[in-house]
Amino acid sequence: MKRNRCERGGALAGVLTAFLILAALAVVGVFLVGMYVADNIHVEKIKGAKGDTVKVETPIGSMRVQEHRRLDPKVIGVPIYPNAIRQDDDSHAASIDFSFDSAHKEFSILAAKYTTDDSLDKVKEFYHHELPHWMITKRFNGSVHMEYTEDGYKRIVAINEEHGKTHIVLASVGEPASN
Repeated sequence: MKRNRCERGGALAGVLTAFLILAALAVVGVFLVGMYVADNIHVEKIKGAKGDTVKVETPIGSMRVQEHRRLDPKVIGVPIYPNAIRQDDDSHAASIDFSFDSAHKEFSILAAKYTTDDSLDKVKEFYHHELPHWMITKRFNGSVHMEYTEDGYKRIVAINEEHGKTHIVLASVGEPASN
């Protein structure tokens, strides 16, 4: 009987030792892969007349982010509320290009902010009349969010009241050809 217990203890010790060796090899493998990826990531920032460009290249692909200054907000594809005042000089626009091997995927993010002295309800009524097929949601804080998605291209209108003024944010996310 004593011999049988030793055999079971020896087998259990062998299984635990094998498991610990495999776990250690996995940790070392993950560390080495992480070091390889970290060593082969290259980031470059280029200043240009239209805005800055940031390029990130990795062993698995690359990404390019191009800032667009002074972009006309009409490109967003949403009507601007009459007499609304633009709140930002730069239009907060960028195009992003992902490349993985031979596949390229590009899309743009555009946004512009406006304010008006008109009430939230009046601004909401304008956009509801201009964009009747858009989905409208009302947030818990009284703000209104409208959006429309077609073929992966999303346009958004966000309206809220703050400090006696109505704030309007127009945004779009989609492929550059759509924008």
